[in-house]
Amino acid sequence: MDKRVFGYDAMKALAAFFVVLFHLGVNEFEYHEGAFYYPSLAQTLSLFTSCGVPLFFAVNGALTINRNYNFKKTITKAVRLLLIALFWGFVARCVYAVKSNRMPQISWESLHYYWFLFSLAYFYIINYFLNHFPRWCKLIIFFSLLVFPFITNYIWNVVVFINPSVSMPKWGHIGVFTLYGLVYMYVGDYLAHHQIKKYMSIFCILLGLALSVFEVIAVVNYRHVPYAGANYAFPTLGALFMTIGLFIWLKEADIKNHEIKRFVSFLGNNALGIYIFHMILMAISSSVFQWSSFLPHSISVPLLAIGYTTLSALISELIRKSPIAFLLKL
Repeated sequence: MDKRVFGYDAMKALAAFFVVLFHLGVNEFEYHEGAFYYPSLAQTLSLFTSCGVPLFFAVNGALTINRNYNFKKTITKAVRLLLIALFWGFVARCVYAVKSNRMPQISWESLHYYWFLFSLAYFYIINYFLNHFPRWCKLIIFFSLLVFPFITNYIWNVVVFINPSVSMPKWGHIGVFTLYGLVYMYVGDYLAHHQIKKYMSIFCILLGLALSVFEVIAVVNYRHVPYAGANYAFPTLGALFMTIGLFIWLKEADIKNHEIKRFVSFLGNNALGIYIFHMILMAISSSVFQWSSFLPHSISVPLLAIGYTTLSALISELIRKSPIAFLLKL
C-alpha cells in the first residue's frame, strides 16, 4: 500500500481527534449518592472517544500486518518507535515539571506518556515472529485475546449489574501489557482486505454505542465509581464494535470539497505528531480553559480539541520539514 489511501488518513485524523478529546476530560460519568445515573446525549456521544486508540491500532494493522518486513527492518521500525516515545516522553515530563514549578523526576512510568508507541513497537516484533508460524497460530491468539479481556469484561459488567457486591478485577480493563491492541490490528487487517456491506457500519456503531452505554450504567451505578481511566474503555466490546463500524464507514470514504479533503489528509499525515504534541500543548496552555468557562462544557471541550489537534498537526508538519525530522520519522 505505497499509495496513500484517503480513507486511512480520515481514520487517523478522526482517531487523533478522539484521543485529544479523551485527554481533555470529556468523559465525566460521576456517581451521586441516591440518584440513578444514566448518560446524557452529549455524554453518550463522548463514548466515541474510546475509539481513538483502537482506530490507530486498526489502521496500523491494515497497513503493516501483511507487510513482508525482514527482521532488520522490523527491529529498526520498533527501535525508532521506542526512541521517539522516550524522547518526546522526556520532553513532556520536563514541560509538566516546569508547569508545576518542580524538578522533573524521570522514571519509566513518567516516560510512559506515549504508551501507544511502546505497544506498537512490540506488536511489530510479535507479528514478525507470528508470520513465520501457521495461520492458525494467529487465529488462536486473536480469539484468546477476544475472550480475554473483551468478552470477560462484558461478562463482568453483566455480573456487576446483577450483583453489585461482586468485585470487578482491575486486570480486565487494563489488559495484559495492552495486548488487546493486537485484536484491533488483526481486525483492521481483515477489514482492509474484505469488502463489508456499508449498512454493517451503522449496525456495528449502534451496537457498540449501546454496549458502551450499558457498561457506563453498570460501572457507575452498581460499582459507585466514575467510568474513567486511561485504558478503561479500550478493551471492551463496545469500543471494538464502534471501531469496526467506523473502519467500514471510512475505509472507502471520499470528500468532494477539495479544501476539506486536503485538511483531513493533512491531519491524517500528521497523526503521530498530533498524538505526541497535544499533551505538551495542553500542559503549556492549560490556562486557556479559563476563557472558555462561559461556554457549556459540551461545546468548549470539542472546540479546544479541534484547536489542539490542528495546532499539533502544524507543529508536526514544521518539524517534519526541518533538520530534526528524524524525531518523527518511522
